[in-house]
Amino acid sequence: MSLRRDRRAVSVTVGYVLMLAVAALLMGTLLTAGSGLIEGRSEQVVDDQLTVIGTQVASNIHEADRLAQVAHADANTTSATGAISLDVRLPQQVAGTRYRIEITSDTIILRSSNPDVRVNVTYPETAIPVSTTGQFNGGDVRIVYETPPAGSPVSTGRLEVEQ
Repeated sequence: MSLRRDRRAVSVTVGYVLMLAVAALLMGTLLTAGSGLIEGRSEQVVDDQLTVIGTQVASNIHEADRLAQVAHADANTTSATGAISLDVRLPQQVAGTRYRIEITSDTIILRSSNPDVRVNVTYPETAIPVSTTGQFNGGDVRIVYETPPAGSPVSTGRLEVEQ
């Protein structure tokens, strides 16, 4: 019997190689499709977390505004001056990426770079103007109000948001 004519194991070997090729093709297709799905989910998670942080900052600005109004009223009745300070604890990263915060007269803008996400959160009108020193990195912030001299209107004060 010659080995050239012996074809008994050829069909098993060919079947095994074809099965491996189909499995590799299937795995490649699943990985390619899955990576797009994961990237889309990552972007959604960052968007959701930035929205939550923006809402938290808006709530704290509103709270600081109410506290400052009370402090101002107290300063007007007692002729005392003082300051309030509200520390806001925020995460430094969202979904493993850093973000930046910018506060305008009525909007909090949060941005991340990887993935590229921008979230705008509006906050209610405040009796005391809000000011900030531009953009700052995510993380803890402090909202400070120093009472203006007694007898001056509440709007002469400023809510300073700083890092």
